[in-house]
Amino acid sequence: MKPEAIRGRLATLREMDFAGAEKLAQEMATDAREPLGSLARVLEWAEHPDRRKAEIVLKMLGELSILPWLAASRKLGGTTKIEALSEAFRVYQDFDRRVVEKLRGMLNGQTPLPPPSAPGAVEVRVPVTREGDEAYLLLRHLHRPDEADVDDRRYRLAFARMSEEERDRIIRNYLSTGEFQ
Repeated sequence: MKPEAIRGRLATLREMDFAGAEKLAQEMATDAREPLGSLARVLEWAEHPDRRKAEIVLKMLGELSILPWLAASRKLGGTTKIEALSEAFRVYQDFDRRVVEKLRGMLNGQTPLPPPSAPGAVEVRVPVTREGDEAYLLLRHLHRPDEADVDDRRYRLAFARMSEEERDRIIRNYLSTGEFQ
């Protein structure tokens, strides 16, 4: 889907048209995955004459290549399966490292961020947090993927209700120890 088509479709969506947004997202995902799926199918055949070319193209696609490497690994065996999984892991690790670096760089940000707007009446407003606070919460969430969503939300709310000094102390502690509270 071309950028002009995407902008046009976005312009036609009403403000709360979640069904329309979901349909657009599905179409974009389908359009984006088709060429990547073709590369994965070439990789699945270990003796395909263009396999090495497909590998080169995928290595240039960075994080977009994770799913094709994983898809190809399902049909491969032995060494080629290990190579495909290793490449998917390597690319994911590199992507994760870049995200963590970006978030760590934001930890000292003091720009206030407004709470998300609620669609209706809310009994208790979520306090305003800062850029660094949100970066800390995202890093914490990334490093605790198995934490239950309800526990994560509880911690986010408790963290947002702390004073700025308390939040700063927790962030400084994370920066010095690498451990989350």
